[in-house]
Amino acid sequence: MGGQDELVATLQARWPASKLAPEVVGALAAEIGDAALGGGHREDVLLAWACLGEAPDALAALDASALVPAGIHARRTGLPAELVDDALQVARMRLVISDGDRPAGLRTYRGRGPLAAFVRTAVLRIAIDLQRRDRELPDAQIEDVLAAAQPDPELEYMRRTYKSALGDALRTAWRQLQAHDRFILGLQLHERLDLEAIAKVYEVHRATAARRAASARAALIGLTREALRQNLAVGDSTVDSILRIVTSSAAWALAE
Repeated sequence: MGGQDELVATLQARWPASKLAPEVVGALAAEIGDAALGGGHREDVLLAWACLGEAPDALAALDASALVPAGIHARRTGLPAELVDDALQVARMRLVISDGDRPAGLRTYRGRGPLAAFVRTAVLRIAIDLQRRDRELPDAQIEDVLAAAQPDPELEYMRRTYKSALGDALRTAWRQLQAHDRFILGLQLHERLDLEAIAKVYEVHRATAARRAASARAALIGLTREALRQNLAVGDSTVDSILRIVTSSAAWALAE
């Protein structure tokens, strides 16, 4: 217990704004073991824990010592600069915030190597994952919308008649979206983040995140409307009715 008390005291002295509870420090110490805490990367371990406690100074130190260099390294590998910027934003969230069964990334850091190397690997993995998924709308989301029967008889007729065309239009629209719109919608549809979490990714107020998400969604619907117009010989009123299958669907409702 004395060791835990010492760790808590050290964290509080070094990162006084950390919100990490003493019992959490004890659990982390038990997970990581005495060897790691007594090893050459003890300071990195303590920084990681302070970041888990959302201490502003610790988060700033992580950014300067690990995330910024990770971004420089990722760009040198040939990854597009915009993609790397997106990966860094996601990394800032994933490293300190748990998501369902996925623990916060820094909680898995064991001090076996430099924290900067751990973060660099995390950023590269996220960038590669973003690059792979960037061009595709989640099929599960499309299928949820197209498979859900509509209570309105007119909409149900539209769903059955135009199911395939609507799915194709949504996929076409996704590929035509601006990268920043795909990114924020990807956070909602792929990552299942709510607006509070997205605001943390962008480091903006929740209302600003909500406006950006609403703008991206409007862009997706607008491009879907255009794709339907080009592919179907129907009038604007029919196109708008088909789009109601998406805009009124509970399965398509984005987390708020």
